[in-house]
Amino acid sequence: MSDTTEIRRLFLSYTRSEISAEQLEVLESALRTDPDLRREFIEYLNIDSGLGQLAALSRRDLEQIEALERNASALDGARGEVISASSMRSAVYGSHSIGLISPVVAATLFLMTFIWFARAREKAAVSVATIVSQVDASLLNGGKPISGIELTPCRYELNRGLVHLAFGDGVMVYLEAPASFDAASDKRVVLHSGRLSASVPRKGIGFTVETPEVEVVDFGTEFSVDVQSGTSEVHVFDGLVRVHPGVSNERAALRSVDLQAFQAVRITEGAMDPESISIETDRFIRNFDEPRLNYALYMNQLSPLAFYRMAIRDYGLVSEPRGYAGFVLTGEGKRPPHAKGVFAGGSLRVGVDSVGRGARVDSPPALNTGQLSLTAFVYLEEQVENASVATNLGGSRGNFAVFIGESGMLEATVRTGDGDVSTMTGGSVLPLKTWRHIVLTADAEQLRFYEDGKLVASEPCAAIAASDSETIWFGTDAGVTQVWDGRIDEVALFDRALNEEEIVLLYQTAQEELARSQ
Repeated sequence: MSDTTEIRRLFLSYTRSEISAEQLEVLESALRTDPDLRREFIEYLNIDSGLGQLAALSRRDLEQIEALERNASALDGARGEVISASSMRSAVYGSHSIGLISPVVAATLFLMTFIWFARAREKAAVSVATIVSQVDASLLNGGKPISGIELTPCRYELNRGLVHLAFGDGVMVYLEAPASFDAASDKRVVLHSGRLSASVPRKGIGFTVETPEVEVVDFGTEFSVDVQSGTSEVHVFDGLVRVHPGVSNERAALRSVDLQAFQAVRITEGAMDPESISIETDRFIRNFDEPRLNYALYMNQLSPLAFYRMAIRDYGLVSEPRGYAGFVLTGEGKRPPHAKGVFAGGSLRVGVDSVGRGARVDSPPALNTGQLSLTAFVYLEEQVENASVATNLGGSRGNFAVFIGESGMLEATVRTGDGDVSTMTGGSVLPLKTWRHIVLTADAEQLRFYEDGKLVASEPCAAIAASDSETIWFGTDAGVTQVWDGRIDEVALFDRALNEEEIVLLYQTAQEELARSQ
């Protein structure tokens, strides 16, 4: 079926929901390649929608139409008949084209169109998305902060922070600053720049994200889109999406590709086809919540003094128990002070390209038993020297520090009760963009360092000095000179030395969680 007359016959089938899957594919293909047919189809849909509105008009609306019809009938002379909505639909659609119509129909269509557009304006003001939560977000519309939690169809700028939006049919969208986007409808977002992640349930199938380089149509899945400087990337973590490359008026069905879980593509402005790339599970924030995990459950069974899961919060550094909470330190930069964590939820992100500058705990738990354990996940984005993971050392006070030394390896330093300082180097250079589980223990006899569940360094060490209320820094130090460049997650402090069996089981539990969360 290629003749345009035959294609036009599909217009009516489409509006009456009687079109088959094969016919729909033919229609979509024809509309993509024929701009004149596309304009005719849009005009047809507008009139069909207007006639649907006419059928639902109130008695008062109908009386106004009848008055116009009587006036039009007088102008029409001999005809003077009142045309019903059904006969008007037949008159307009009978030949599947728009031709000459009587003054009666013209008058009725004029009023109907006026009412239809008035109602369309009312509909346009209706919310298409709702703000579920936000983290230090600055969301603007027309240069002004939005009021309330409802988003209407228009352009928005996310200048700072993170925002979680709920669209129609349970679709959840997560945006990272800086981002510019249109909330086009409850089923469509136009992302001009920035990062977006979407979680789409079955009933939300068809949710669409459009960028300058691509259109992404979802089929019940979880995916992320990154738009930067003439390039769009699509990463699929679950389910299936269909990617239509090209600018909006030049997208050809033959160039479309289907992406399944763990596939990703890059579409560059002007390129003919998408380029396959490796999926990056750690780049995107896909959930603001810290899930209940076996790792966290086992960690709590070990009874830490304080456990910092690095959950995504405004400026708060949440602790278990809450009495040892701290603050996220911020500055100027491109990205929010959190990024995806080792499992899910968030992590503390620190570095020169982020607004995050580390975190501080002013009222930490006391470390005065002579023993210590610190566990954490670390993720290095750029190679640095003298970058701190965690420390409470400051002048002659404090008793521990974990950092990257000049060799590029992780190192640990402790101050003992007799005033000596012991430093120990880890087993290898820390790899980039890879999560590593680290544990430091001191049991008043040995200082030990573990990486990914394995003992990599050990040396004799006396009991560590007491520290009752020294400020603890994560990702930086008191002088803000040893700044980490990456992420830190799931930090726990103990006033005892974990044994090797506990450390190995903790790492194995983490590996099981990683297998489930990727």
